[in-house]
Amino acid sequence: MRHLACTAATVLLTSLFAVGNPPRLLRAVVNSQVSPNPINSIVLTRAVLRRFTMMGVPAASSNPAYLTAREWPRLLREAKHGNKKAQLRVAFQFKKGEVVKQDFTQALKWFSEAAKQGEPIAEGNLGLMYYLGQGVDRNPTAAAQWFERAASQGLPEAQFDIAYLYKMGIGVPQNLGRAFDLFREAAESGYAPAQNNLARMYEKGDGIARDPAAAVIWFMKAARQGDDIAELNLAVMYSQGIGIPLDQQKAAEWTERAAKQGYTKAQTALAELYLGGWGVPQDDHLAAFWLDKAASQGDATAQTKLALLYLNGRGVAHDDGIGAMWLSKAAEQGQHDAQAKLAMLYESGRGVSRDLNRAYIWRLLSLEESSEQNDELSNLAHQMTDDDVADAKRRASEWRVGHKAAAPTELDLVAPTIP
Repeated sequence: MRHLACTAATVLLTSLFAVGNPPRLLRAVVNSQVSPNPINSIVLTRAVLRRFTMMGVPAASSNPAYLTAREWPRLLREAKHGNKKAQLRVAFQFKKGEVVKQDFTQALKWFSEAAKQGEPIAEGNLGLMYYLGQGVDRNPTAAAQWFERAASQGLPEAQFDIAYLYKMGIGVPQNLGRAFDLFREAAESGYAPAQNNLARMYEKGDGIARDPAAAVIWFMKAARQGDDIAELNLAVMYSQGIGIPLDQQKAAEWTERAAKQGYTKAQTALAELYLGGWGVPQDDHLAAFWLDKAASQGDATAQTKLALLYLNGRGVAHDDGIGAMWLSKAAEQGQHDAQAKLAMLYESGRGVSRDLNRAYIWRLLSLEESSEQNDELSNLAHQMTDDDVADAKRRASEWRVGHKAAAPTELDLVAPTIP
């Protein structure tokens, strides 16, 4: 039995290290405690590998997109002679930089060559590159056109992507009905992310009459495939008794499944359950454990909540310095609650050196730009010179300019990969 567990872990780690540029799921494996139950280890292995495939990351042990350096010259010759499958593999190599230096311009070129021959996976990846602006100026309209072409050939990832664009009105006029139909097509083919999004539309009544029971059915289908987002969404349905009888214990079980896959929102949610004793025994130490996992992955909400545990000595040894450190990380990400609390620490000198200028900056940043006057700011200003207040306002303005909304990431959409 131990041999089975070790084998599962070996397969998982070998596949993960082979792909390079690991996303959230690699951190999940590093941060998660491997269950001593070999069956659970194998289930985790399969779930993570399946999620990598969904995200367009080929696993070396099972995906023909994987290539050795010795095979590269032959593959490139075949691509130049018009072999569309070879063109597709060459494009993936340039996109991911596995055996050649990463080059989005070359990736775009070879995806385009394969797309000219009607290769749907190439069309879907072209859509993603136009959406992200990789190797070309960002062009959501062109992205939508390529996604449409791939989706018309029945590619689930492309159906998911164009549905997302229709839902958000990006590159195409917003059309919730069309988004619903496309999500449903992909969901009915068994594609878990589409099943999750279809469930969300049923839950919200977007593009279709609201139907919580149908939402639960589709969340369940995706969750049973190991989709971490669906697992958390299903947990929420259980916790609120929406479309299914209320069951806090099952809510906690599904939240824990998602948390163990490294999903930071689930880890934060699980910590909240342990803090409140909802569906699980109340346990401040386990709450701190899960918040630390999410905070270490950069989740600003978790960083703020973990900071409060350190400041109050709850579930962890009291440490104002560590509390201030986590608040700083969250504040730098624009978390307004963290910014306000960090301002209080700088004003009082708790966990940090007292600094009224920084207190003013963080207090100002915690407010909406349209309402930048309140009693706390006024009290701080009365303790500062006019020059210091002016300098703090200038630095806050510069911070806002430097922290504008980030460009879209690949996690918004999915890249079709070679089956």
